[in-house]
Amino acid sequence: MEEIKFETFVEAQGTAMQEYLSGVVAKLSKTDKEYRAIRDKMESIFQQYPHVMKVFDTEQASALTEQECAALIQVMGLQSQLVEIEIQTLYLRGCYDGVGYLKK
Repeated sequence: MEEIKFETFVEAQGTAMQEYLSGVVAKLSKTDKEYRAIRDKMESIFQQYPHVMKVFDTEQASALTEQECAALIQVMGLQSQLVEIEIQTLYLRGCYDGVGYLKK
């Protein structure tokens, strides 16, 4: 069984809260299969419909075909799923840090 190593926000003094949380979220692609699968699916859609990516990458108006609009709707749904996983992970990380803090 792997030993749990606690590194709480309190221990990471000098690190901005946003930077700390970003580090937690950044690990999701490596540790969460569902998160990685959603990201891969989004990438696949962007490869199939490059104009959909332009909606996110530019401040200019983009004209989309009906298929591209459907792909955009799918991407937006996938992004919502990613955000849900991120929020859940951050909540659980807070619980984890709280236990680590109390143990000290």
